[in-house]
Amino acid sequence: MTLTQGYILVLDPERCHHDDAHTLVTNLQYPVFVASSTEQAVTRVSQGPPCLVILVGNNFQAWSQPLVNQLRRYSHSPDMTIVALTDSASPQWNYSEETPGVDGLLVQPLSMDILRSLVESAFARSICH
Repeated sequence: MTLTQGYILVLDPERCHHDDAHTLVTNLQYPVFVASSTEQAVTRVSQGPPCLVILVGNNFQAWSQPLVNQLRRYSHSPDMTIVALTDSASPQWNYSEETPGVDGLLVQPLSMDILRSLVESAFARSICH
């Protein structure tokens, strides 16, 4: 699968501290790009649209509405799925209503079955539309 056919983009500004999330995505059979900054993520999206973006961490300011809009604008794909992945202990785990454009919220720990289902749904959504 090439970059223009879709891939998974993981945005994790604290990637050194969250190795578990990346262990999950590296076990998938789909291409994955891990960005450690919003700038890196936006640059990657401008090169080719992902079918799935996973925003990792508990810093909700990093997942601001302008970032979500920018990712969608550069992707040229309204069918791109954007989800947030946070810890169950986060006091803001129910933030999703505050950030329109985010398709869902996942809470860690995340099972491989749920992650695979999400990825397959995102790829199907990007192909069918």
